[in-house]
Amino acid sequence: MNPDDRWDHEVRDAYHRPIEGEAQARERAIARLRREARARRSRMGAWWVDPDVLRVRPLVFAASLLAVLVIGAWAGARWMASRGAPAPPRSIATLTGESTAVTFVFRAPGATRVSLVGDFNGWDPNATPLARATTGDVWTTRVSLEHGLHAYAFVIDGRDWAPDPSAPLAPVTTFGRRNSLLVVGEDQAL
Repeated sequence: MNPDDRWDHEVRDAYHRPIEGEAQARERAIARLRREARARRSRMGAWWVDPDVLRVRPLVFAASLLAVLVIGAWAGARWMASRGAPAPPRSIATLTGESTAVTFVFRAPGATRVSLVGDFNGWDPNATPLARATTGDVWTTRVSLEHGLHAYAFVIDGRDWAPDPSAPLAPVTTFGRRNSLLVVGEDQAL
């Protein structure tokens, strides 16, 4: 047996030998833990700050939270309905199907093709192409739109989508883009 193997063997043996007073130390630690637990329980009103008093499984917690949120949303909807809040007024123009011609103007330097996409043409990049104006980097088109709120954007060279810099923006869409908003009709307040 070489000296390194002998040293390894002695270290392993030392780990397996019982330590003097180990049993008494274990008993003292257990007794102290029991005393602390009794002292914690004896304090009036401290149960709600004790982390060991209430334990909940994560799945039960998630289900409980979801139930509280659903009940809260349902109760809030019922409360709002009970208040007799009137439904938002619909524009007469929307009901009658009136429409207005709208001119779209977009500046796209270096573009070879620009098109208009929106909720009015199924977001089809080929449905409404813009014509290049005489100045070279300005593109225009005129579209007849029904009265109401419309979301739209411009497609440059068939691949780059851009909102209208002169119009308000809609919230970010599912695809991570922002579209522009347009109100068409008599009451054009956004």
